[in-house]
Amino acid sequence: MKTTGQSSEQNQNGQSVDLLINTLRESLLSQKASILNKSHEFKAEQSSSLAQGDEAEIASLDASNNISIHLLERDRNALFSIEKALGKISDGTYGQCEACGEMIAARRLQARPFTGLCIDCMEDQESKSPIYQ
Repeated sequence: MKTTGQSSEQNQNGQSVDLLINTLRESLLSQKASILNKSHEFKAEQSSSLAQGDEAEIASLDASNNISIHLLERDRNALFSIEKALGKISDGTYGQCEACGEMIAARRLQARPFTGLCIDCMEDQESKSPIYQ
């Protein structure tokens, strides 16, 4: 949502666009803090856990670590998207679809504040991807 400096600008639900963007900024910052905390906890857990015990315990710990690493990678990707969205808020282009340039619906931004695509472009991208077929 491009910020125009007019706090009287309203979205479809009658909310101030500036208020919506501020709410979403706070949500993004909260998600960022949560991801960073999980990352620090994981690193502390990794440095404190030593592979001791029988083979079953070591295998279980290894499987748990693999899952944690996968989740950490997913969080890292989300963190990148969050940083990108925060940058867009700063430069006034937040809410603009990266593919078509149209404004992303407020409801979509509320559901996924760090999305870069409107629902139509996301569906188009998914229909062309072999992962979703």
